[in-house]
Amino acid sequence: VASHVAAYLNTDPLKLRFTSAHLTFGTPRTVIKRSANLSLISMLPVRYQSPTSANIIYYEMLDFSIVELETMMFFKVYWLGSTLKEMEAIDILLPKKAIIDDFLEDILRKLSLPGPTSKIRLFEITNCKISNDYKGKFDSPIDKIPEHATLYAEEISQEEIEKSIYDKVVQVYHFTKNPSCTHGIPFKFVIKLGEFFSATKLRLQTRLGMNKNDFAEVKFAIVQEAAYTKPKYIVHDNSILSDHNWTPNTYLGLDYTSRTGCVEI
Repeated sequence: VASHVAAYLNTDPLKLRFTSAHLTFGTPRTVIKRSANLSLISMLPVRYQSPTSANIIYYEMLDFSIVELETMMFFKVYWLGSTLKEMEAIDILLPKKAIIDDFLEDILRKLSLPGPTSKIRLFEITNCKISNDYKGKFDSPIDKIPEHATLYAEEISQEEIEKSIYDKVVQVYHFTKNPSCTHGIPFKFVIKLGEFFSATKLRLQTRLGMNKNDFAEVKFAIVQEAAYTKPKYIVHDNSILSDHNWTPNTYLGLDYTSRTGCVEI
């Protein structure tokens, strides 16, 4: 399989990596481990092993041999700038025995950023929500990170670093009408003690990098993760979000239509 694909792409077969497709969505799912005896039919999910099914395998053209991956781990991480509009993809290749701090050091080096790594957040998202935040886990081995995780990294804002003990850091995520219809890149945001929502919105607009017209379409809601709980929409500019009882399962939701559609959880 690798030889045929490499001939078509005019590349080295050892610099190709294959990934299986998700049964339902057809999106990349699991990296297919290199094996000389693995047949094409075995590389496909069972559901695709039929003449009437669409047969999907994804490939990546790497800058290094997949033989290196036997002792290394490869990740793609998206670096976020000061707004969600600014994003840069970074490839990370590290020994399997490396730790999260090594991961962050590699990001700093590739972006020519000054340290320390403690000012960088690395997080994983699933269905457009943060499913794992590696902040404070600098000594954890990188093999704890799922091989095909969707990873983002960002510099932690001074606002968060300098927050008072009365301020809260919450997760903000995007949805369309139904809280389970998610889209976009979630992020952490500081809820300041006693701040009117009119000021909170200005900080949110800056973080999102949205223009005035697009931001005017956004509705804001406090969303509980529990099933069948309706979002509580924030309608008054003099509301104070710090008065709410924020728990780890409470989110600030941004309700607006995405041009790319949404993911149903």
